[in-house]
Amino acid sequence: MPVGGSALSWPAIAVVIPSHNRAEFLPATLESVFAQTDCPPFEVVLVDDASTDDTAAVVAAARHPIVYVRHERNRGVARARQTGVERSRAPLLAFHDSDDVMLPGRLGELARYLDAHPDVGAVFSNGIVGPDGHPPSTVVPPELAASLDGRRIGVRDILRGGLPMYLQTALIRREAFERAGGIDTTLVRHADLELGCRLAVVGTVVFLDRATFRYRLHGANQTRNRLQLREGLADVMQRLRTRHPECLEACGEAWYRDREKRHLNRIAFKHLLHARLLRAGAAYLRALTLGARAGRVGWRRTVAGSARPS
Repeated sequence: MPVGGSALSWPAIAVVIPSHNRAEFLPATLESVFAQTDCPPFEVVLVDDASTDDTAAVVAAARHPIVYVRHERNRGVARARQTGVERSRAPLLAFHDSDDVMLPGRLGELARYLDAHPDVGAVFSNGIVGPDGHPPSTVVPPELAASLDGRRIGVRDILRGGLPMYLQTALIRREAFERAGGIDTTLVRHADLELGCRLAVVGTVVFLDRATFRYRLHGANQTRNRLQLREGLADVMQRLRTRHPECLEACGEAWYRDREKRHLNRIAFKHLLHARLLRAGAAYLRALTLGARAGRVGWRRTVAGSARPS
């Protein structure tokens, strides 16, 4: 069967773009999407998450048709993505951020991969990041990307860290997306990573070491640091453990709890280094609730490893 379903199925791909006050970046973003060639027909659904800038005017001035949906109050990127899915109709889902650039060949190459591998529910890929005028680096480190290239991704691969599972690198079958339960719209951070874990449990997820988007660095998206990202990852692991125990079972409970404790112990130590005692204590207490091994042994291991990059 053709990648989009039957020959009469149109469009084959829905490109969902959440946007909040990104009018400055939208023209280049939309141009990169509509410049995609050698790919199945696609629709673009842009969800304006209560922007107060000229987002609506930019969309109205676009040379190509766009399904425009507006939230009257800001509901966050996860809710905006889910709204876009609900307002789209294609059997394949591609997400793209409103301030990033879709690289040539993304839609076509990933669609052909899914067409050739009907057992695969979602394919994720790599991206590039770096300020203008500087050599770019890859989103997934080269050594890790090479080891995962063309391979099925499991929950352990995702939760080890280093594999962010950005949705703007993915092409997902709607059937797999719905079977996984869609996007958790209550998560502020790492909703894409959390969805990746659930997709990996309900079906087959594959990683391809192919750069399919460029992450544009600017003032508004450079504020998150490694500690905040680690805190988000710890929150995701807690959410999966309590609401989706099948993810814990896929990893093995002992491995899962140990990995979650490592994240929490390191979070506690980083806060302790900056004399944020209440936040350090809160993270450490969370680690303690996961089992006795999170106690002195876990703390000593965290302190001993603090010299390593986090």
